[in-house]
Amino acid sequence: MKKVLYIGWIGFGNLGDELLWHVFKELSEQYYSEDEIEVTPSFPGVDFKNVEPYDTVVLGGGSLLLPGYLQVLQKAADLGKDILIWGSGMDWVEKEQLDKMLAGENISLGKLFTEKDGELMKDVFNRVSFAGIRGPLAKKALEAIGVDSEKIRIIGDPGLLLNSNSMVDKKEKIIGVNWGTTYNRLYGGNELAVEDALASACKKLIQQGYKIAIYLVWGSDKASCQRLFDKINDPEHVVFDEKLYKEQELMTILSRYTMTINFKLHANILSLAAGVPCVALGYRFKVFDLAYSLGLEECVVSPDSLTLEKDVLSRIAYIETNYDDILSQYKENENLYKPYLIEPFQKKIF
Repeated sequence: MKKVLYIGWIGFGNLGDELLWHVFKELSEQYYSEDEIEVTPSFPGVDFKNVEPYDTVVLGGGSLLLPGYLQVLQKAADLGKDILIWGSGMDWVEKEQLDKMLAGENISLGKLFTEKDGELMKDVFNRVSFAGIRGPLAKKALEAIGVDSEKIRIIGDPGLLLNSNSMVDKKEKIIGVNWGTTYNRLYGGNELAVEDALASACKKLIQQGYKIAIYLVWGSDKASCQRLFDKINDPEHVVFDEKLYKEQELMTILSRYTMTINFKLHANILSLAAGVPCVALGYRFKVFDLAYSLGLEECVVSPDSLTLEKDVLSRIAYIETNYDDILSQYKENENLYKPYLIEPFQKKIF
């Protein structure tokens, strides 16, 4: 029996990271028998830096293309272990560099990664059995660091393998709003200004005949959501559901809505998987990377915009006009990436 270590930011109550682990676990159970592999997830209490007991180490979904995690993969490779990167993404690229990247200009990630970090990344990508990352912008960032383009595959976010078990056919004129906190670690560095713009946009959407349903995907987001509810100050047309749902429960709820506006990354995938287009608040690099991987960059707004309220409303109008095309675009990319995400399991790479 092979022993597999799955590394993810799990066990902290963040729905996005938890659902990525659930997808990996389900695929492992689907394609391997119990006597073929034993998977250990990196929950709190598991020393994932101690790779000695394992045959294979998998860097899983989430924005984990960081030196600390890649050092664990390097150590595992040095010990003769098999290493894989499965749907991992990148984050923390500065807005200035993102803007240059999107303009087709050369970028410099010297503030984010040292030369030593670059050597580490090159070494790991040269030695992995499978190197599948989330999106095209992360690929450009890795190339800028010096990783060989041929060694990088874009396989999409593992959340694309989510299928809603029970979707509601009849849509209601409700816009779901996912809000929360990143402790001001977002483009523009001013969460409260984003919150104010979002509250103003919601008031205008209510005037257009929509109801607003505020929801969360992480327990720590509760206070922010409550504050947004209070700022909109219209309990007749706004609800705040404080419950933290599992992914299938939440997708069933979201499937009733006309569309969503989402702060947290995987709230966007949960919405789209439930057949509901969304406006993504591109608070950091990873949101843009996901949107570009799906061809839905027109649905992203940047929180450092001086016209954020207007930007949100214009994206809502864009969704109203291009509703079916957006869902078709998502489905097309879902079908593109699914075989890549399943490949390591089908081919029994580990």
